[in-house]
Amino acid sequence: MEIQYIPKKEITAAQQEMLDAIEKTCFGFSSAEAMKNTEEGHPFGAVELGAFLLFDEEKIVGNAYLYKRLAEYDGQDYYIGGFGGLAVLPAYRGKGYARQLAEEALKKAHDIGVDVACLFTSREETVHELYGSLGFAFLNRRGYYIDSLGEEAYEDDVMIMGLNDKDLAEKMLSTNHKFHYGEEEGCW
Repeated sequence: MEIQYIPKKEITAAQQEMLDAIEKTCFGFSSAEAMKNTEEGHPFGAVELGAFLLFDEEKIVGNAYLYKRLAEYDGQDYYIGGFGGLAVLPAYRGKGYARQLAEEALKKAHDIGVDVACLFTSREETVHELYGSLGFAFLNRRGYYIDSLGEEAYEDDVMIMGLNDKDLAEKMLSTNHKFHYGEEEGCW
């Protein structure tokens, strides 16, 4: 098993096909399919910088996408980012691969200057326990983003973690200013 980071522009068509299949298996749909829906707003417009891919020889069996963009909180500009779309095929779960993918993505996010990592999840899914063990905490209010129709939308279960600006992350957790993913489309 090997984890490799591949910039978005270097992901091959065959690799993208495997990534779409992983999303469909793990989430019940692929973001590529969701992007084709132009009638309903969805959060899948965020453009990833690249992906951490978990390989079993030539087969991709897990992934985590890397994100970074400029945002603002209470008048302060900062870089928001982190990982999204964390997925591991069922036959490979329970072996620590999701944690490894997340840790690699967080290291890279730190290295490229992400101040605060964030992601959305569901409190009803156990994966939030993994995120908590990595240092993420629930924001306990809505996280806003621009959906695929250009409208402001929100997610209720946003988790954040300070990377290069832990003080800002603490401020976000302890104040009630509006939390927004920024002016670009999508969230993760």
